[in-house]
Amino acid sequence: MTEPSSSRRAWMDTAKGVAMLLVLVGHCMRDEMRTASPALDYLYRGIYGFHMSWFFWLSGISYALSRAKGRPPLQIAARRLKQQFPYWLGYGLFIYLVFTVAMALPVVGNVLRGAGYEALSLGAYFREAFLANNPWAYHLWFLYVLILLTVIVSLCDAALGGKHSRAVWMGLIAVCLIGLALRDTVSVGAWWRLYDYVTLYLPLFCLGALMADWEVPDTAARLWGMAGLGYLIVRTAFFSGFSGNSVRVDGPARFVLYLLADALLPGLMVWLKLIFTRFCLPRTALGKSFIGFLGRESLAVYLWHQPFCCAFLGLVLYGRLGLPALVTMAVCFLASLAVSWGYVQLRNRVRPLLKRKSTT
Repeated sequence: MTEPSSSRRAWMDTAKGVAMLLVLVGHCMRDEMRTASPALDYLYRGIYGFHMSWFFWLSGISYALSRAKGRPPLQIAARRLKQQFPYWLGYGLFIYLVFTVAMALPVVGNVLRGAGYEALSLGAYFREAFLANNPWAYHLWFLYVLILLTVIVSLCDAALGGKHSRAVWMGLIAVCLIGLALRDTVSVGAWWRLYDYVTLYLPLFCLGALMADWEVPDTAARLWGMAGLGYLIVRTAFFSGFSGNSVRVDGPARFVLYLLADALLPGLMVWLKLIFTRFCLPRTALGKSFIGFLGRESLAVYLWHQPFCCAFLGLVLYGRLGLPALVTMAVCFLASLAVSWGYVQLRNRVRPLLKRKSTT
């Protein structure tokens, strides 16, 4: 790996920042907005056809870089669990308490019930969360699946003594492709979302790991990137369902569509890496203060932008007050940034105090 560590860190922060920017834009759109505006629906489906794949690809690169530093597979898994599982569990509990109280309030409860929210027991709530279908904070599926994929890769890596990582990554890609091909013949019941997430995103995680030290020539990166962009445009125009994640075709056609995603979307990611590495965005004020913030604090932004700043605020502004779609999106976007920034500032002030108390 020939990139300087500072350069690698800069492009990774930029890549995560742009990916998080796409997440915010996508989550600021409500279904009613997309129904009323084909342009917004097309933008939404284009974002959802790419941005989660990008996150998992970047996570695979991070795993490979950790392995290259000599960290054992199980240590990487333990570190992921220690860093992120408490956030998934703690934020999930926080959301449950907030919504349980909110459902009991007359005015807020009526708004939530009118939007399809239902009261749930703690057991039913976490059952859905473990099925990657948190009803009150659906976006938490990403953190849950990311932890799960890291653990799967780490366990398989450790099972071979940590000496055959590339073989593990290629083997997991093959297993997931078989799982995708057999999707219509496998009965997984309520676990179908988790099955789909693992078979769709574990290959991209492993591809990121395999490609972490690739030196793709500029011309090849551009051509591969244009092919990936073309695939995304065609898929968005003809194949994505209304949800942005589903696909209208089934059977072999569905498998081919996702196989093309694994083959072509990494080219778009490599092309973007070339752009982020060569151009000055990470060194500009915009790159450092805005995109850099979104990248460095992607977990905080990811947690706090939903469901308050986008889902609930969008429901009130667009669904109840009748504000225009673009105005609603702008307010939700700015609220997401403000709340995330405030959380980071509070965390940075409290964390040293907690460390000081723990050492005394």
